[in-house]
Amino acid sequence: MTDERYHLAARLMHWIMAVGFVFMWGCGYAMTTLVEEDSPLEEFLFDLHISVGVTLLALLVARIAIRLVHKPPPLPDAIRGIERKAAHLGHAALYALPALVIAAGWAETNFGGHTVQWFGVEMPRIFPETGEALQDLSADVHMWLAYGMLAVAAGHVAAAFKHRWIDGHDVIRRMTFGGR
Repeated sequence: MTDERYHLAARLMHWIMAVGFVFMWGCGYAMTTLVEEDSPLEEFLFDLHISVGVTLLALLVARIAIRLVHKPPPLPDAIRGIERKAAHLGHAALYALPALVIAAGWAETNFGGHTVQWFGVEMPRIFPETGEALQDLSADVHMWLAYGMLAVAAGHVAAAFKHRWIDGHDVIRRMTFGGR
């Protein structure tokens, strides 16, 4: 087993983004199913959801840069075969899926004739205004990609716990703070 940890910047970014995406899943669910449509609360949650999404995009870019500069520690030698491949694929998905989810959300906003705003600051329009059909399609893609990302994240957490409490190699410690 390796005693190496991820670089401090990678650990900080991991946990900040984890909290951000948990917020996004909760906010997305609340604003689309629990809050009255076209209410001031729904508008506030949509604006907040979009602003946090833009923030997470910037953090994702920073996280990728950190990963390129600071090589992650190797997996323990005890993790072999399909589990090793699944770990690498899962990590790749946890970089790709957020980018795709955010892109689909940005497209949904632009296709509907709106600009993405980051806490009131207008962001560039990336997608053309197309009307309801593409807006609805991109909304569905955004939602299903977000659910897919949630499933991958849940698998990631479950695998970390499995490795810790069943297999006995504490990969969780590599991404935490403090002592042993």
